[in-house]
This record gives sequence, C-alpha cells and structure tokens, in this order.
Amino acid sequence: MRCIPLWLLLRLEEDAESPNSEHGRRRSGMKTQKRTWAIVLIAAGMLMLLGRWISPLSLIALLVLCYGIYTMRAERTSIGYKCLAVGSGLLLLDHIVILLGGILLSIGVFYARARELHAGREYGRRQELAAQLNREHEAWVPENISLWHVFGDIDCDFALALPTEPDTVIHLQGLICDADLTFPEEYGIELDVFLGCGKVTFDGKGRSGLLNKFVWRSPGYAHSEQKVRVVMAYAAGDLNIRMN
Repeated sequence: MRCIPLWLLLRLEEDAESPNSEHGRRRSGMKTQKRTWAIVLIAAGMLMLLGRWISPLSLIALLVLCYGIYTMRAERTSIGYKCLAVGSGLLLLDHIVILLGGILLSIGVFYARARELHAGREYGRRQELAAQLNREHEAWVPENISLWHVFGDIDCDFALALPTEPDTVIHLQGLICDADLTFPEEYGIELDVFLGCGKVTFDGKGRSGLLNKFVWRSPGYAHSEQKVRVVMAYAAGDLNIRMN
C-alpha cells in the first residue's frame, strides 16, 4: 500500500476549503442557500406567531428596520439609512394615527422652539412639505429663519454669505433631511443638532446611530464679529458640517 505524504494531504484539504476552488464555491453556495432558507423560515414563523397582533405590513417594516440596523453595523451606512427610512415609513403608514400625532407634536415643538430662539427679533417662519435651501453657487444674504418640513435638502456655504447682522439664528426641524453646511473659520459658530436616527459628520469625523446629539461652539465665539447659531432637529437624516 502506497503512503501519501502528509504535506500533500494538507495541501488537498486547503484547496478543498479555498473559496476559489470548485468545492469551496459549492460549499459557499450551500451556506448562502441555507442562510436564505433560515431567514425565510424565521419570517414565516414570526408571521404565524404574531399575525394576530401585527399586520403583515408592520412585520415587513420591522424586517426592513432590522436589516437597516444590520447594514449600518456592517459599515454600509448609505444602504442602512435608506432601509431605516423605508422601514419607518412603512411602519408609520400602517399606524396613520401615530404618524399624524407625531407630526402635530413636532409642529407644536417647532413653534415653541422658534419663539424661544428668536425672542426679541424679527424672523421668517415657514412650514413646507419638501424644502430645498441651496446657497452654494452665488452670493446670498443669511436671515433669521425657522423652517419646518417633512423632507429637506439643505446646502449652504457661508463663505458666500453677505450678512447684514452680526449674528444669525437658523432653526431647521422636520422628519427627514440631507444637509451640507460650510462655515469660514473666522465665523463664531454654535451648533445644536439632534437626529433620532442618522449620521452627523463634523470636519470629516462622523457619528452615526440612534438618538444622535451633537453640540459644539467654536473657540472665541463670544468675541467673534460674525456669529451663526444653527439648531437642527430631525427624526432621520445625514448632516455634514465643515469648517473651511
């Protein structure tokens, strides 16, 4: 009987385990198939157990939310935010009373906060379904404003701003927002940002997660000739703030 060298046996075993080998690809495919079936069976079991109390739409929303949290933990934040937004929307659609109550509560807080932030000064106040505030290509005049919206797209470069007052208060609040703000270094900046779910990036450093709170004031704020105070509160969003 002819003996097979030990190194050859080890090499054959490594080749069999390699993902590039035919055997490795077959095993990888079987694992993926088993994982898929496991997810399907878990979803079917949850539907059967919870079907009496949770509607199919709510169950789908919960699964999408779970997948969004999973992708965020896997550093796939863009897909994660989209899944969280879609899941939240589906969940709220299935509970329209909760959605309307949350919107009314948010608007009530918005009015109270606006009066507090702009006490003793003139300011603009608007409520919009979808707001777009783009000030990045040409000179513009900043104004004291409180803006509430369901969906927002904010992009402002204060290096192009022509302020008429020594200090400006910008108050933004709503459900979902994608914001990009750029400030000159000589400005005195005060930031008060809250996200129920999402990512806040300040000067290249990002913080993501649930109940995300970010408060910051630039050094020498009290002695700055030009001051800007930004207060933002959203249920979900992606905020990028830069000092230029």
